[in-house]
Amino acid sequence: MISLSRKILISASKESVRLYLRDLQNMAEYEPKVEKVSVTYPDAETGIAEVSGRFVGLPWKGAFKMQFTRDGGFRSEMVRGPLKKMVGGFHLRPVSGGTELTHDEQYHFSPLTKPLIPILRGWIVKSMERELYAIKEGAERLHRKLQLKQIESSL
Repeated sequence: MISLSRKILISASKESVRLYLRDLQNMAEYEPKVEKVSVTYPDAETGIAEVSGRFVGLPWKGAFKMQFTRDGGFRSEMVRGPLKKMVGGFHLRPVSGGTELTHDEQYHFSPLTKPLIPILRGWIVKSMERELYAIKEGAERLHRKLQLKQIESSL
């Protein structure tokens, strides 16, 4: 198993970050392993994402169930895909200057991949860092749009 966690400070309100993450279509923008995504929302607290893309350069497809959390993030679990188990999540915490976003991922690989774990770990870390920077850009962009909309409506 590989279990990793990374954090980033986003210069946007917690609500802006929450709105950005709750739009699961944005996964194609921020998740390096995803090229296409199709989303359904069975209820207000759950999203299902059917995805396809590349993992370590290899094509893959999967489906994830996202449970939105009270802190504004979500927990996701692979319900169909190439791995035995894959879970992850985003947690939001308001801080001075914006929102701290914590992202964690856990991968359960086949025992046959044990010699490749150091390579996979390095690739996943880089992928998570790209993902966090893309979310930062997207959430800050959304935050600016919302602020402009508020200014325009007050004129």
